[in-house]
Amino acid sequence: MAYKVLSSLTANNVNSADLLKVKTDLLIIAVNKKTSAAAELKGLQANAQSLVKESIKEINSGSRKSIFLPAPAKVSAKNILLIKEPDPKAASFLVLRYYEEIMGLVKSAKAKDFAYLMSSTTSKDFDLAWAAEVAARTFESTAYTFNATKNKTAKPIIVKKGALLFAGLTPAKLRSVKASVKLGHAVGEGMNATKHLGDLPANHCTPRIIERKTKALKKDFPALKISSLNEKDMERLKMGSYLSVGKGSDEPSRMMTIEYKGGAKDKQPIVLVGKGITFDTGGISIKPSPAMDEMKWDMCGAASVFGIMQTLARLKAKVNVVGLLVCAENMPSARATKPGDVVTSMSGQTIEILNTDAEGRLVLCDALTYSKKFKPSHVIDMATLTGAVVVALGSPATGVMANNQPLADKILAAGEKSGDRAWQLPLWDEYAHCTKTNFADLANIGGGREAGTIHAASFLSNFTKDFKWAHMDIAASAWNGGAKKGGTGRPVPLLAELILNGNL
Repeated sequence: MAYKVLSSLTANNVNSADLLKVKTDLLIIAVNKKTSAAAELKGLQANAQSLVKESIKEINSGSRKSIFLPAPAKVSAKNILLIKEPDPKAASFLVLRYYEEIMGLVKSAKAKDFAYLMSSTTSKDFDLAWAAEVAARTFESTAYTFNATKNKTAKPIIVKKGALLFAGLTPAKLRSVKASVKLGHAVGEGMNATKHLGDLPANHCTPRIIERKTKALKKDFPALKISSLNEKDMERLKMGSYLSVGKGSDEPSRMMTIEYKGGAKDKQPIVLVGKGITFDTGGISIKPSPAMDEMKWDMCGAASVFGIMQTLARLKAKVNVVGLLVCAENMPSARATKPGDVVTSMSGQTIEILNTDAEGRLVLCDALTYSKKFKPSHVIDMATLTGAVVVALGSPATGVMANNQPLADKILAAGEKSGDRAWQLPLWDEYAHCTKTNFADLANIGGGREAGTIHAASFLSNFTKDFKWAHMDIAASAWNGGAKKGGTGRPVPLLAELILNGNL
């Protein structure tokens, strides 16, 4: 299944005469101090010029941020939206919010297609190609609407086509911008795939369903090599920690591998490991019932791998990447793992399971050990691992911990560039005591309430001694609650920036 919402997203040069001829439901014009009705919409009748001029003046004065106008005579578009563009020096996340606002206005106007005239600001602080990439990514990802389990008679208006318009670009600059739009569109599609998988109810998204959806990617992306491990395979590999999580569920665990080889044959791959707990009750250490429905998103790490691998294949990226989707369901039953049980991980280290609700690290540790078979250059895991990261960082940032500082630095830089931001937490030796226990090599939780996010990463670090590794705790950033409840598609933008431009 393709997860593209905008079937067409183009980039084109236009002059003021061409702009009048653009046929679209909504023509959007970015407004700044240099915007002129005479220049942007040359050829309008005097009264229409005056209306547009006054509207631009009102926006630049700060009294209005955006204004809808009915299209004047001689304009082929049905309606016009004037909107204040952000300062060229604005942080990337503010530019991202701006494009999200535009798509929100497109939806509110019930437009099925739109054309956006981007400012060609030449400030040294403004990278037009980057802005075009972020615009394309954001327009695609925010056009997404979840309808999979809604009544089929409901027909929401879905934005299908978009165009980014530019004035006066040289042929070389236009080629650069077109490439950026293609990149942004592909990243946005990867975000939508991630959101869709996460938004599915748990009864529509079991480990075996994810397995089927993953194998189905081969149809659209033949460059992907896809395989899976079932529970018998895991037993053979001695993944006792992984298997302990799904013991209480009637849904068997699955781990899918997606391999993409677009780089040099001798180039070591980057391995991405995604936690995929398709529903997390907490097991015997059961969670409180309020907001437990949100535990369908406990598989957003695996969903992110599902999304980014499609983006890389669509772009025919010249990189080698392996993605692991580490899926299980954590349920209580007579067969379920009990607090105090001791299991043996694939690495041979034994683990005392003091809390069955700290299950993500139990599947991840065996997946990290398994990742060694690919002889990786770097391993990055992503997981909705701890509620503690929500308290520590809130939704703006993904928590990052690593055993290799250059890798951590590149992740943070990719977050800043993409607007999909991250923040590093320490992983010092002083935290190692948290995994000590009298009854096994390791305990799956630390004592007390302090440093819960770091304790989880400290546990995982015991399985990463042989490679450069970073852990991304996305529990705060992978989905929204409240009125905007739903998956965010993060950290796909960060991963795309890191893998494609991070020089790993």
